[in-house]
Amino acid sequence: MSTTVSAPSSGSKDDGATNLTKNSGEILVAPAVAPEDEDRLPTVREIVDLIIHPVVLRSFAIVLVATVLLVGLRIVTWNEIADGARSRYVKTAIFGGASAMMVWFLVLLQVGAQKRWPVYCAVAVMLAGDAVHYVRLANPIVRGGPVVVFNASFASTTPLDGQWEVETANGGTAKVDGSTAVLTAGPSGTSYILARLPKEPDVRESWWLPLGLATMEREETLSWRAQIDRTGGYLVVTETGYLLIQAVPYGLHITYPDASKKAAGNEIQTQATLDGKMHDWVLTRGRDELKLTIDGADVWKTRQQGPLRQLKLGETKRDAEHGGTIRVERATYRRVIAR
Repeated sequence: MSTTVSAPSSGSKDDGATNLTKNSGEILVAPAVAPEDEDRLPTVREIVDLIIHPVVLRSFAIVLVATVLLVGLRIVTWNEIADGARSRYVKTAIFGGASAMMVWFLVLLQVGAQKRWPVYCAVAVMLAGDAVHYVRLANPIVRGGPVVVFNASFASTTPLDGQWEVETANGGTAKVDGSTAVLTAGPSGTSYILARLPKEPDVRESWWLPLGLATMEREETLSWRAQIDRTGGYLVVTETGYLLIQAVPYGLHITYPDASKKAAGNEIQTQATLDGKMHDWVLTRGRDELKLTIDGADVWKTRQQGPLRQLKLGETKRDAEHGGTIRVERATYRRVIAR
């Protein structure tokens, strides 16, 4: 028994189809069928003969090699931030490869072995999954870029409320003087600014974003350059989440929950709130630790008790013992995925 490939005879109308035949007159693969047979399903014998034909086996080998290479490369380039949990990602990649092979087989049954469409369709299925993976992998967030970033400087020509929500009460004032924001509050007065942070990107709304955005912890860095001039017994420097930092006669009083989740006071002796000079403040919340540094020196740290989520500077307490002025030259907020 022999299997041959028959081409259209000379002078006949060429409809682009090529029939595979076994012996003479016995059609193995006939993509073009008579109108009355258009709805007929192939028999088991026809399917078996199709699968074992050399042309089909060659097509299968091409698809198999392409699938193994593409799935393998996708697994090797897995990244936790871009792709989420490894076990689930690997299962998804393998399922994509199996789906591509199934698409190849189904298209093969429809168009025949001599067409290249089965290979094209199978590779297209694989590349669709690859495209999502590599777009996520190329996102700057995966390489340590910020999820949320806010940078503010001040100029007399720029309204203070352009980047900040400004709150004043009981005689408090907030204004821009040259390149400095001046926040002043007397007894029982308030004057503070709250950064208008950009919305954090949501992977549920944008499929091309890294999957780590949905599950992974964040790290935050708040920094500002400011001068403290306290006139009352206390002056709030910042109040963010569970954290309250106040300037006091001996330096700083920091209120923050302890290990038992109860608010605890911390007394810090520092000249940064007493000498009337500009100082660089940096508040960092890592995976485990919350730390305050002033001019590059650690002044306080503790176990972190949750996200800060905002940047607020100035007096927030309506208290008769509070009062003073904070001059802010610049401020930043940065949120990244914890590694």
